[in-house]
Amino acid sequence: MLSKAAAVVPFLALALVLGGCSAPTTVHQSAARPRKTSHSAGHPVPATAKAKSPHVAAAAAPPAHVYYKHQVMILMYHGLGPQAHGDIITPAAFAGEMQSLQSAGFQFVSLAQVQSFLGGGSIPPNAVALTFDDGLESVYTYAYPILLQRKIPFATFLIVGRINTVVGDLSWAQIHAMLHSGLLTVGSHTFASHGSVPSGPHSTGAALTTHIYNFRTGQTETNAQYTARVEGDLVRARKILRLETSQPVTWFAYPFGAYDTAVEQMLLQAGYSDAVTTWGWGTTGYARPLALPRENAGTPKLSPATIVNMVLYVAHLTAKDQTYQTPQQVVPIWP
Repeated sequence: MLSKAAAVVPFLALALVLGGCSAPTTVHQSAARPRKTSHSAGHPVPATAKAKSPHVAAAAAPPAHVYYKHQVMILMYHGLGPQAHGDIITPAAFAGEMQSLQSAGFQFVSLAQVQSFLGGGSIPPNAVALTFDDGLESVYTYAYPILLQRKIPFATFLIVGRINTVVGDLSWAQIHAMLHSGLLTVGSHTFASHGSVPSGPHSTGAALTTHIYNFRTGQTETNAQYTARVEGDLVRARKILRLETSQPVTWFAYPFGAYDTAVEQMLLQAGYSDAVTTWGWGTTGYARPLALPRENAGTPKLSPATIVNMVLYVAHLTAKDQTYQTPQQVVPIWP
């Protein structure tokens, strides 16, 4: 059976901007679940770990025009830089996109609000959530001043083992400075499993979903070895983030958008409750918390003049099929 995205040709054109996610080798469609009607129904809403800073804006006034309700568009960015390329856009383009979205009446929400919505709570109309993957230093250097000025909440998914160690990635001092604003939610992007590993003599796969092939022995990891490696990484990343940020750290972003049911179970065991993919769609109350869709907005193919139309188009498709869910697994294998 074709996936939903494969069946919507115009949507696929937009999905081509999902940089870094290869076509999955196996995709299974899951049945829709009914939306929970209360927080006690099972989806926890974590308490805010830090007091709100004066920088955080009060609740926004209702928008002049309601484009959509009962869904949120989670946008994915990576980094900013003087020259646009790949997943990097210029600060001017990013500032223009934020201005375009706010001027058009979109309401930026935090991941805590998304989490509450998934547990049965309300979400403002025209809701948009902002996320950054990889923990690049340009989030602090270029994006943060823009977000601080506009009081826009955002999240960054950190490759924890790279913090303070890799040139071009965030430092703990920069992360703490952004946390002080009250705008930042911190999530995990693994400790050191953001990369590809050999899956066989002539192929590679995402580290989270692949049993590593040993060229010396000609064998792959056993299930026990694979589980110990991945669980250890997930637990280690979350433990460090919780200690450094005093946040609950229940959010995770899948590197390369790769996941399966085994990884989802390990996330739950490690204490995560929500995870985002690179599968383009809007998030409704029917979404699976551990496989939430995102639209890639951090591409030079978009601009301040086109981002509003992109969000509206995907929101329109989502509204027509609110029970749609992301695949049960996305497992890329590369030659």
